[in-house]
Amino acid sequence: MNSITNALKGIAEHPGARGVLVEITATDGSTPRCRGAQMLLGPDGNFSGTVGGGGLEYHAEEEARRVMETGVPSQKRYSLGNAPGEATGAICGGTVTVDFTPIGPEEARRLLRDAPRPPRVLLYGAGHVGKALADALHLLGMDAVVTDERAELLTEERFPHAERRVLPEAEAPVDACPEDMVAIMTHNHANDYTLTLRALRSPARYVGLIGSRKKVALFRARLEADGIDPAELDARLHSPIGLPIGAETPEEIAVSIAAELIRFLHET
Repeated sequence: MNSITNALKGIAEHPGARGVLVEITATDGSTPRCRGAQMLLGPDGNFSGTVGGGGLEYHAEEEARRVMETGVPSQKRYSLGNAPGEATGAICGGTVTVDFTPIGPEEARRLLRDAPRPPRVLLYGAGHVGKALADALHLLGMDAVVTDERAELLTEERFPHAERRVLPEAEAPVDACPEDMVAIMTHNHANDYTLTLRALRSPARYVGLIGSRKKVALFRARLEADGIDPAELDARLHSPIGLPIGAETPEEIAVSIAAELIRFLHET
């Protein structure tokens, strides 16, 4: 869940609360963010999200505060170079059109209803890498459902931002939806194989498996023997999981996995 969603919930749940939604509605040329990027000024005077940082964001924040005071929506065209528009001191070269819309609880509830669901990752494994990855997913505005058979690791303290924490002996596994991504990194290779086979037989759009190249080769042979088409393995199984950045520590591996998920989401 991203910070803007949290801020919208705060407005929606408090009668009389007000905020200002700041949204890029058009761009031309080189710009730091694309159409649809948002920022929200909350009732407490703090901002969530970003429309690009730097001089652009400074000017947008000033306008949002003015709109908060007046309650009158506005639209601004900002120049990031020599193009027509309000100067920002930036040198990207493009222009950005930004809408500033006052919102109250009713508008916040509507925005929450209409907002697309955040990307969800079914994360199997609550060990060091799983913990680091769950933290990274939270920072990226993605939801995580964390599953592990070790109750001592699957705690609210270790995973405070998880959408759900699933202990297999206590509840049924979460079925993957077509929009879901699956990341498998348990402490047990037999579990990893069972989960990988199950994920590939599900409609999940991404299946990632942690492991060495030897483990991946052995798993691929078993998966083919269990009826998974080699072409499907090539297309759907991301293993070894993560971008090849030379990662070694749990935190570095989590960064490599998160980066692969970001790239996957932008390419699909």
